[in-house]
Amino acid sequence: MAGWDGIDAAPFLRLAQEGFARTIDAVSESKTLLIDPMLAGPLGLVSDVGALRQRGVEKMFWLEEAGPGESGGVQAPTRQLLYLCRPEIRWMRTVHAHMEADTALHDDQHYAYTIAFVPNRTEPCLQYLRRHTLTSRIHILDFGLEFIPLGPDLLSLEDDAAWVHTFAHGDHTSLFRAAQALMTMQCTYGLFPRIVGKGDMANRLCDLLVRQRREQCASDVGSAALQTLSPQIDALVVLDRTVDLVTPFSTQLTYEGLIDEVFSIANGFVEVDAAWVGAASAQAQARAAAPVSSAKRKVRLDGVDDALFHAIRDDNFAIVGEKLHTVAKRLSKDYEGRHKASSVHEIRSFVSKLGNLQSEHASLRLHTSMTEALLRTTKTERFHRVLEVQQNLVAGYQTAQQLQALEELMLLKTPGLTVLRLACIACLLGAVSRGKWLDQFRTSFVQTYGFEFLPLLVALAEMRILCVASHGARKSSQFSDVRRPLALIDDEVDERAPQDVSYVFSGYAPLSVRLVQTICQHPYKGATHGTRLLATRIAGWRNVDEAIVKLRGATFDFLQTAGEKPALPQQDTVQTTVVFFLGGSALFNRHDLGGEWE
Repeated sequence: MAGWDGIDAAPFLRLAQEGFARTIDAVSESKTLLIDPMLAGPLGLVSDVGALRQRGVEKMFWLEEAGPGESGGVQAPTRQLLYLCRPEIRWMRTVHAHMEADTALHDDQHYAYTIAFVPNRTEPCLQYLRRHTLTSRIHILDFGLEFIPLGPDLLSLEDDAAWVHTFAHGDHTSLFRAAQALMTMQCTYGLFPRIVGKGDMANRLCDLLVRQRREQCASDVGSAALQTLSPQIDALVVLDRTVDLVTPFSTQLTYEGLIDEVFSIANGFVEVDAAWVGAASAQAQARAAAPVSSAKRKVRLDGVDDALFHAIRDDNFAIVGEKLHTVAKRLSKDYEGRHKASSVHEIRSFVSKLGNLQSEHASLRLHTSMTEALLRTTKTERFHRVLEVQQNLVAGYQTAQQLQALEELMLLKTPGLTVLRLACIACLLGAVSRGKWLDQFRTSFVQTYGFEFLPLLVALAEMRILCVASHGARKSSQFSDVRRPLALIDDEVDERAPQDVSYVFSGYAPLSVRLVQTICQHPYKGATHGTRLLATRIAGWRNVDEAIVKLRGATFDFLQTAGEKPALPQQDTVQTTVVFFLGGSALFNRHDLGGEWE
């Protein structure tokens, strides 16, 4: 990212690559790799097929789950089998089935088995292996995959199941993994001078982080990083997703957000029509204009190598078309330069620019094709109706009419997950006060969209998301209580020249973002260079509206000490505030049951 002055994310990519290489090299002979399909995306950000072949991987297979009592073998070209999988019982069952088939076929164990758990082994998996007397026959490794850079200013644990495991199943493994990753960050850059946050699980995470630091200091007395406050980071802000459940259910309206809504972004990649990518030709452009194509190709959405995507990714979609038109005119003018080149020097100068022009042209073709596909969605009356209901609910405007509109959207066969997201927003905002309406909604929803949605409906009810507002706990009033103090609604948002984050949802400023802004609201005077803020004094929860502090979950703010007094930052340094969202942004995978807007 041009102009990025924050901490360098490159060390995290190197750590992931080195850890992956050590795991592969732990099996010194030629090997066959069997990979948990859910790890394909994260590992694809760390390595590639060519690198694996150089490390002795002759063949790769996706792991396929073996059911209870089911047996199935592996036909591998090598004796060594290396399993890369998450610590789940179903994969232990699969490995067991492979070993039984191996023994039955060869009257003895033909293959040598190694399991590399990502990020680490768990006791239930070890108990399963012990119960089936497999531990002595399997070599066990841990591959502690932690932060993966998705951009210069964005790190991710790429754990799609974090929300479900933590908040639905009560499994706190994701908290332990998050604490380990944050500990690695502290070992790299020094201690977080201050830790501020909101939410019960966020509070547990910070307790675990402090405990891990204490244990590591006791075992490694000479660890300088854990004895020194970071000169580059001024604070860690931790929010768990339950503090702001409305935002992830809302429809994103930035260019990148709409790509995720319509195409689905997974691990930094999006699957698009193959004709949108590759060499420019009249035939390819004709195919790109077609609404449907069976050939698909995965594309990395990278704001580092793709300057055009970096320039428009965070823009409200309403202005993206105009920006692409401007870029197209500039490229056309640049290409015209070849006709004006008459001397050898001018021709050489044009040829030197040709590679960049072709790269920009390919990027422009991709984003123009995606924009045209997005427009086929955003121009529909159904899309605008859904957006209108969502915005009215968040603003607290005529909620009874919005519930009626939900029923009408079902009659119009609006995609089920779209309707369900709106219903969750209505419940979270306290618009649903009658159990009778919710019972009728569930019945109509199942009758309209099918019984395959029942498990999801039950899970949302158990997590107190799709439920009637509880007046005793005043859950319903919390959002309305902070709507004005946090300025969550902006009726005069400027989408072309935005001055506030509310442009992202065309008038709604995400609650979680407003909380971060509240924590970091006071600038450190005298630490500016021109108009750019060079350092920020973390305000924490002092002098904020009482309603904000009373939002759902624990509120915490404490200083970490390292035997020294915290010093004000130097005026010529930029300090970074690290913001960690516990639970990610996906409450349920909206693409599991089909395309969102198809």
